[in-house]
Amino acid sequence: MPILIWLSIAICSIQSQANEIKDAEQQRQLAEQLLKTLKSDVQLDTKKLDIIKSELNRLNTESANLTLSVANSERLVRELRSTQQQTMEEIQETSRQASIALDHYRNELIAYYITGKTFRPKAQSKGNLSDYLPFLLDARKQSVSRIKANAADLKNLLIEQERNLEKVQRVSMNLKSKRNALSRRTRDQRQLLASVTRTLKTKKQREDALNSDLEFLDQRIRALQLRSKGAALESLKGKMRWPVDGRVLRRFGQSRQDGFGDWQGLVIGATNNSEVKAVQAGKVAYAGYLLGYGLVVVIAHDDDHATIYGHNQSLKVETGQSVLARQVIAIIGNTGSLDVAALYFGVTRNGKAVNPSSWLN
Repeated sequence: MPILIWLSIAICSIQSQANEIKDAEQQRQLAEQLLKTLKSDVQLDTKKLDIIKSELNRLNTESANLTLSVANSERLVRELRSTQQQTMEEIQETSRQASIALDHYRNELIAYYITGKTFRPKAQSKGNLSDYLPFLLDARKQSVSRIKANAADLKNLLIEQERNLEKVQRVSMNLKSKRNALSRRTRDQRQLLASVTRTLKTKKQREDALNSDLEFLDQRIRALQLRSKGAALESLKGKMRWPVDGRVLRRFGQSRQDGFGDWQGLVIGATNNSEVKAVQAGKVAYAGYLLGYGLVVVIAHDDDHATIYGHNQSLKVETGQSVLARQVIAIIGNTGSLDVAALYFGVTRNGKAVNPSSWLN
């Protein structure tokens, strides 16, 4: 019979619903694992970021100190050069003075020689020029010697200043070299900081996306569980409320007069346009027309049971839709092979029809 095909579909629908929950839980587990790994990566990158920032602060401090040291060394170089220039000027001035003093000494020596050769003072004459020239020459000679000694000292000082200048220049060049190396290292650290910051931002965005996925999966799992929760029929046996108010026109196992064999459920007479209600929550495995049953709704439940509602005038649900217990699913009619307004109501277990009478209260 065609209805058995849809009963098989109903069972598959139950299994499909269970598989949906299982798939969603597996997806959630995978998302949790990814999120755990990502959070660990974010923590590591955050620590790395802190280390890089700390290193940059240290490099900036060291760079500032080096810049100050370079400035001090350059200032010292300028001062040494200025002092050296002054020493050179003093040497030039001393050389000039020595030259003048030497000229005076030479001229005075010549004068003394000439005077000593041609001048014969009288015995009674005292205090003439020839008496003072030896003293004057000796004083001039000592002055020249002092000037030369001072010039020698200045030259030695100049040599020492040159050595000091070279030493300071080497220190200055070394400081500049260190500063340049530090600048390159600082640049590399800043590039690394930018790279890690971008990576961390991307990972945090992925973390937010995974959290959203987890929230969505949680909602989906809850919805699927809620959809299947309380959808079993077994617990309702003997207590099930009727899908429609009315009296039984055809019983389970009675022969049908339309050539479709025996009735596999109950035919319940009811007022036309009455509401048909689902006896239990479940998922609509089929909603449509079936030969011999008219407009039919087949609802799959959670324990391999299904309920069938046929000969309706119109349907209020669609295939794949989840329904609640006592939800209106159809309107009573006489589609199919009936000539009166009535509902065909059937119950199956594992695809086989069972007598609904023992289920209804």
